[in-house]
Amino acid sequence: MTTTEPSTLTGSRTTPTYECRRVTESPTPDARLDQAPWRDAEWIDQFQLIDVAEYLPEERYLQAALLWDGVGLYVGYRSAPSLVPVTKTQRDGDLWTESAVELFLAAGAGYYEIQINPLGAVLDLHFPDEDADDWERYRAWDAGGMTWAVRSTGRPGKGVAGWEAELSLPWSAIPQITHETTDAGNVIWAQLSRSSRRPDGTYELPAWGPANKRFCDHAGMGRLLLAQ
Repeated sequence: MTTTEPSTLTGSRTTPTYECRRVTESPTPDARLDQAPWRDAEWIDQFQLIDVAEYLPEERYLQAALLWDGVGLYVGYRSAPSLVPVTKTQRDGDLWTESAVELFLAAGAGYYEIQINPLGAVLDLHFPDEDADDWERYRAWDAGGMTWAVRSTGRPGKGVAGWEAELSLPWSAIPQITHETTDAGNVIWAQLSRSSRRPDGTYELPAWGPANKRFCDHAGMGRLLLAQ
């Protein structure tokens, strides 16, 4: 279930909470998100552009769902196509300068960042400080044991071309992730987003959490409730 609550950090925008369902068997990424266990997951489709605080139009859709177990966190994305040609195929390149779906996880004073592009290239980063921005300095870090898959597809029932990405991220790869214990279960702080460059050189930047400047800002992230 996706709910919202008043944010004490970002003014009038709200901090969303997503109930991340626990699975009994760890999924192996194949980017077929119309099948179990993704078929029964709740999909987030409310993404706002951080520069204008408007929701994405239908043709520029972005959807995401998350699952978890004792082994790791699992993320699925359905995305509209890139607005520019996608050419990057090497790991740890500047994927956001073309198009990539993104996951940010608060980790103490810093954060983990994972990007995947439509060609299956990945950028994984661990920043020790929230304000750090020298990505090339930190791209040598790899999320050990992480696996992923992508495929071209369309939004179910909409006939709109696009692509899907599926990520399996072991907890052992992200040991510094921030946890909050509640009566309902453990909570971690995350941002789900996409960076897409437009042909005119500007960027389309939708986010799930109430970010208004940068995706990595802790104050603009949402809550993932790891439901039992």
